[in-house]
Amino acid sequence: MTVRLGVRSYPVYVALGLISGVGSLIAERLPSAAKCAIVTSENIWGIHGRALAKSLEAAGFEADIVHVPDGEKAKSWSEAARLIGELLDLGFDRRSTLIAFGGGAVGDLAGFVAAIYLRGINLVQIPTTLLAHVDSAIGGKAAVNHPKGKNLIGAFKQPGLVVSDPELLASLPEREMRSGLAEVVKYGVIADSKLFKNVEEKGDALRDAEPDALTEVVRRCVVIKARYVEEDERDLEGIRAALNYGHTMGHAVETLMAPRMRHGEAVAIGMEFAGRISAGLGLMEEGELERQRGLLASLGLETGIPELKLGDILDALSRDKKVEGGSVRFVLPTGIGTAPVLRPIDKDLIVQELGRAGVG
Repeated sequence: MTVRLGVRSYPVYVALGLISGVGSLIAERLPSAAKCAIVTSENIWGIHGRALAKSLEAAGFEADIVHVPDGEKAKSWSEAARLIGELLDLGFDRRSTLIAFGGGAVGDLAGFVAAIYLRGINLVQIPTTLLAHVDSAIGGKAAVNHPKGKNLIGAFKQPGLVVSDPELLASLPEREMRSGLAEVVKYGVIADSKLFKNVEEKGDALRDAEPDALTEVVRRCVVIKARYVEEDERDLEGIRAALNYGHTMGHAVETLMAPRMRHGEAVAIGMEFAGRISAGLGLMEEGELERQRGLLASLGLETGIPELKLGDILDALSRDKKVEGGSVRFVLPTGIGTAPVLRPIDKDLIVQELGRAGVG
């Protein structure tokens, strides 16, 4: 598949066993690539590194390895600065290529550094989590976190290519698989009722990382994500904002619960909250909200807001990137598989809904 962005267009390859072909794909897509460095965690490298190294070596690449922490700990100013220092020591120039080999946090860090190092170098995304396969590896958004909120320091950096091998997901812990499935449900709600039904019918197979079931889901999500990115690459028209369904309250909860909560777990909570607001405003039928709630529950995802202080939640929401004129803009669903709307929601309604969710 191709994400069509003019001179920034790039292919997304999705196939089982594709890790063995990474080297030849990079050589074909980025023929002028000189030095390569792989940004990854020790855990991921220990499980999948040999296959990637063998593929790169067969294509004539000598790649250095830069280890970063697992999870959100990778997404910090200090890790970005350390990675830049490593690249300088390796003699990276404008023709060099950074390979992000990991989950969403690794991809975000590598993408951010690739965007700012020497004003931009080549980037290849090789996702190893379901969440990264279906969402974060595609689209060019890259960022590190600030103590006051997620993804507040970032840039747009489209990769040269994305190589997605669903076989890599077989090693994922069940909790990480559930986290990724929350993003899949998001795509079903905002854009694809057939995808939503597919997850309803094959939830057990997906949780068990059944390869064929995962491959079909990843492909459908890539097509949806590519469409939104093509229509609104830099998130300026309000079209791409639909991809943030569940992320407004989700990011607030995730920030306050760090590091105890996974991104997808927080998004599930955020989808429930936005769905409740939407149903209350008459934008979504209560039956469809119940269907969403039921699917999330069947996948093992909680939708209730944790025990947090009201003031802390409101403070975290106030720093969301979608705040305008003092109101927080929420992506509100209109049904399963239909386009959501972006609406400013005033503080009183947010407080009211939080109260109904048990937040005092």
